[in-house]
Formats: sequence, C-alpha cells, structure tokens
Amino acid sequence: MIIMNRNTSPIKPLTDEQIFQAVKKTNINQYPDQERMRFINLYADYFDLNPENIEVANGSDEWIQKLIITLGKNGVMSLNPDFVMYQVYTEQFLPKIEFVDADSNFDFDLDLVIAAIKEKRPSLFLISNPQNPTGMMFESKDLQRLADAMAEVDGFLGLDECYIDFAVDYERPKGKNIVLIRTLSKVYGMAGLRIGIAIAEKPTLDLITKINHPYPLSSLALNLASELFSDRVALEKYKDYQFESKIKLSEALNQVSDLIQIKESFANYIFTYGDAAIDLAKFLIEKDFLCRIYDIPILSKAARYSIIELDKYEALNAAIAEWRKGYVK
Repeated sequence: MIIMNRNTSPIKPLTDEQIFQAVKKTNINQYPDQERMRFINLYADYFDLNPENIEVANGSDEWIQKLIITLGKNGVMSLNPDFVMYQVYTEQFLPKIEFVDADSNFDFDLDLVIAAIKEKRPSLFLISNPQNPTGMMFESKDLQRLADAMAEVDGFLGLDECYIDFAVDYERPKGKNIVLIRTLSKVYGMAGLRIGIAIAEKPTLDLITKINHPYPLSSLALNLASELFSDRVALEKYKDYQFESKIKLSEALNQVSDLIQIKESFANYIFTYGDAAIDLAKFLIEKDFLCRIYDIPILSKAARYSIIELDKYEALNAAIAEWRKGYVK
C-alpha cells in the first residue's frame, strides 16, 4: 500500500551516517538543556528569527493544546473544515468549539468570520495557513483583519503554519496577540520525533509556556533535528525532492481536472471534491494508493492526496488513466 493520507514526507531526511553522528553525541545521562538551545539557535538562524521568541514542544499538537489551555478559557473558534485536532483538543477542556463554515467550494467569507468573532467573542481563534485540508492560502490582509478582530475582543490568534515551506512567502499579521505554530513533521520529515515550534512575542510566549514541564523533548530528538539544520545544502536538496513530488502529484491529478474539482494547493497534498472525486479515490484505494477520505459531513465528498516517492508516479498515472477510461464510458 502506498501511503497518501498522512501528509508526511515520503523519504527520510537524514543518512545513516548523520543519524549515527547525532546518536553518538547524545548524552543520555544528562537533561537536554544545551541540546534545546542548540536547536533553537539553528532554527532561528535558518529563518532569521530571534531565538528569544521561539520555544519547542512535543509536536505542534502540544502547542495547540497549550494555546487552548492558556489562551482559550473564554472560548475557542475555528473554521469548518480545518485541522480536526482543534476540535478534539478543545473539547478535552471546554464544552465546545465554535465554527464558521466554508461555502460549497470550500472557501471562506472573512466578513462572516469577523462577524462571528464579534458575536461570540472567543479568546482564541485557531486557523491553519496553508489551510488544512484544502491547501489554500489566505491573503495577508485577511489574516491581519482576523488578528485585529481578535485583538478587539482581547483574544489571540493561533496561526498554524505546518505546511508553510510548500507555500509562497507572505506578510504575516502583526500584533502582540499572535502565535505561529510550526512543525518538523512535514517538509522536514521528522514526524516520528514529534518536534513542534511556537513563535511569538516574549510576553505571549511566556503566557503559553507557563504550563511547560521542564524538558518536553529528548536530547536525541533535538540532536537529530540539529543535525538536519546543520547541513543546509543537504536540507535544501531534501526539500527540493518533495517540491518535485508535489509538481508530479499536481500533474497526475490534472489529467482528470475536467472530471473532478481540485483546489489550488500550497501544501504537500492536493484536495479534491465532488462525486467523481470520491469515485476516483475509492478506485485508487483498490489499486493500493491509500488517499484520505472522510466521514465528516462537510467533507463527505472530498478526497486528499499526499506526495509520494518520485518512482511511484508512473503507477499512479497509469491507475488514474485506467479510472478515467472506465469512468467516462
């Protein structure tokens, strides 16, 4: 079975030698103070950020939980659909999460979102950009409107950038009430290490880290991540492989763009919808291409495909061509 339903990298980011070197330098008898700061400094240098505005945790999921616990006490709001764990984690602590629904083409009316914020006055709004599951990018001006609206109700904006490396760069919203959430699980290929990053102004970062336990990440995980960011040439080559895979995935699905509806994607997956899209997805699953289909009502006619290894696209293209030949009869 070829995995296309997890939005992870199809290949490993480190060579066996790099893994060996990271393990070798890991002092498992000591707490990971130095390892944490080494990684934060490497990450800050790579993205031209201030290390004082960065903290790490056990995956971006832990940051989502921390935001809900520390900033969401007066209510949490998000979009429907968006990352399903926003709802799951909110309902662990609060009675419910408020949503603003997409239209039939999975687009969002920011005027409706702003109106909902003014009515419900949540203290936390969670949103992914690029958007999960559609892969679309929100315009900078709309995100600034969103941040401003949350500031007006004394709330915070959690901006989830898990897939940002596949996107075009954009002007991020400004304000003291914004937290960026990132991960090494996608383009950096370290989903199994569970490394999440939060970026915010220091007072806001202090608010969300006040519930931290002392060492959220192991020395080994941090050293492996530092190994990746220490060799920029190898890192860029690794990322380029995935960008090429995204192009090939787009080309594969564009063969049937006249039959299925496809959202323009700025992530490492492509979102499709409509009756024909579901028919294609079920056909491809039978052909051992395990794409993502949903049991959520708003996504009942949607299917999503993650990037795969480059040598698998010949078989994927053949399977899509076979489906098209049978479907149009």
